[in-house]
Parts: sequence; structure tokens; C-alpha cells
Amino acid sequence: MKILAKLQHMAASEILNIIPSNLYEEIKQKDDHPLFQAYVIGQEGEANANFVGIGQKVMTWFSSAIKKLWKNLQFGTKIFHSHNLDSSHEGRESIGEVVGKAVKTIKDKVSAIAIAYIYPEYRKLPLNIASIEADIVVNSDPNVHDDIRDVDVGDITGIALSNSEMERPGFAGATLLSQIQAFANKKDEGKKEGEKMTLKEIKDVIAESRIQVDELFSMEEIGKNKAIQEHFQVTGNIKRYERLEKKFEQKEKEWADKEAEFKNKIKEMGIDGAKIKANDLFSKKAKDRKLDDKQVKFITVKQPNFTPEDVENLDKEVDKFMDDMLDEYKANAEIFGEKTDENIKEKGGAEPGDEEGEGDASYIPD
Repeated sequence: MKILAKLQHMAASEILNIIPSNLYEEIKQKDDHPLFQAYVIGQEGEANANFVGIGQKVMTWFSSAIKKLWKNLQFGTKIFHSHNLDSSHEGRESIGEVVGKAVKTIKDKVSAIAIAYIYPEYRKLPLNIASIEADIVVNSDPNVHDDIRDVDVGDITGIALSNSEMERPGFAGATLLSQIQAFANKKDEGKKEGEKMTLKEIKDVIAESRIQVDELFSMEEIGKNKAIQEHFQVTGNIKRYERLEKKFEQKEKEWADKEAEFKNKIKEMGIDGAKIKANDLFSKKAKDRKLDDKQVKFITVKQPNFTPEDVENLDKEVDKFMDDMLDEYKANAEIFGEKTDENIKEKGGAEPGDEEGEGDASYIPD
């Protein structure tokens, strides 16, 4: 098969699927290289029509009319090069015939498609638009003088093909979809009868015809191919690895979060243990510092706020906290008018018996 025109809306190989096999074989018996072209001959929407004896009219075609157009199109309907004045066949030479038909939705519009077999002597004609010749029953809108709102399709008497540079089709989308030229079944140019095509020739034909692999083989046949199985196995392994890697990264983050949570809990437990241990240190240091009852009571009230930052140096942490609380106590005492005679050496954990630390560390209220 050989592509002769730019692919627009239909895969060229699809044309052969629309043509009945018996009709295709019949054509191949008399034409070694038959040319088939697929045309939209009618499309849902507005169309400009030339009524014999009346002139131009605008018609609105609904999907029901397009489907009837497709249904009434007959195999063997003659194809002509352009229209004549009255659409009669007298004096006109057919350039081909209809050998297949289909109805499809193209760009959201229901479209009737005709497959034209172009006779060998007319293959070189630059044909890219189509127009129907048919008996049409019209239902006019009484409120609109010129436009026709609905149509009913009767017999399709012929199809005219032309070139868009010379004429304009009634339907805007009535264009050549695709065309295909098939090789002869028995022989090809430059080959002896019975000689097979080379692999390169087959590949060239498939590439040139833009035939997809699923048009040549079923998915079941494709799936049985060893190379394809190995390819997808490797691809599948890579995808599985990527999924596992992603899953591991997620788990790694979860583990990091859990580890941080455990570390926080351990730290909290260490702090809680240090607080309990600090109770004895507070009592011992209060005695060593010779604090009076009010100082001890003040520090005891504030002790629940004690949270050591360095549990390994709990002794220093307790000293620092007691120093801060004694400063706060002194400031409060002065605010409320109480006299204090605190010896500065009491801070920092002065040892009992030190001369400088043995002064009267208590305060005397007024």
C-alpha cells in the first residue's frame, strides 16, 4: 500500500477495512494498482446547495439526515469530475465509483464518508473535494424565505469530485480525508512472479503508509512477541524499582520522623528524671547557702518552672536557677518594702564555714 496524499482525518489503511473484501478482490483482478480515496460527502451543519431550476439555497443538515445520506449511498454509484448544469448523467463520463461507505464523527460533527475507486486513466486528477448529486426533500421554515431548516435524503444519483482551487463544496468539510494505492496481489513492478518483498521493502511500505502496529496485529499477537515481552519485563522492573525507591524514601522519612520523636521522648524523660534528682540538690544547696525560710519557700514555689537545659551538668543548672530565683526574691522584697541583708557570696553555692559566706544571709522585715 502506498500513501498518495497527506493524512488528514483517517488512517489510510482504514480505507481497506471499509471496502467489502469481495468487491476489493474483484477490482484487483482488473487493476493491479487500484487507487482508493476517502471523502466526506456530507456533514452535520449548514450547507450551500444548488437546486436545479431554482438556484443557491442554504440548508441545515441534522445528524439524522447525514445518517440517511450514508444509508442511501449505494455501491457502484458513479463518480464524476465536477458537476454539470442539471446533474444528469447524459454526456458525462464516469471517473470512478463508490466502493465503500461509513459514518463517523469528525471534529464533533456526524459525517458521511464515501470510498471512491478512481479508474486508472483518471488517477492523476488533482481531486480533493466532494459534492453529492441527490434527490432532496426539503422542509422550509415558514418564517424564513430563503433558508431550509430540515432535509430528507432520497436517492444519491452521483458524486462529483473536484479541486478546491477551482470550486467550493456545499459542505465546508467535504474534503479528501485520505487515499491509498494498493499493490497487486500477485506481482509488483521490478519483481518476478512469486518473489517475496524484502523486509526493508515491507518496512518502507508500512512507514510510508503510516500503518500502526495494532492495525497489522491483534494485541494478543503483539503480546506473544518475545522481544516485546522482554522489553516490557525490563520496563516493568524499572517501574517496580522506581516504585520501591519512592516507597523507601517515604519509609525513610517516616523513620526519620519516628527517630526524632523517640529522641524528643528520651530527652523529655531525661529532663523529667533530672527534675526529680534536682529536688535533693535544691534541699542540700538551700542548707549549704544557709537560706532562711522565706527564701527557701520562694524557691520551692518556683521550682516547678525549673527545666534543665543540660542534664549532664545538673549541679550547675540548679545553682544557676537558685541564683536567678534569689535575685527575683530580692527584687520582690524591695518592691514590697522588706529589708534583705543578702550576702553576695551566698550565690554560686558558697560552702558552709567560709568566712565570707557566714554573714547573716536572712532578711529582717521592717
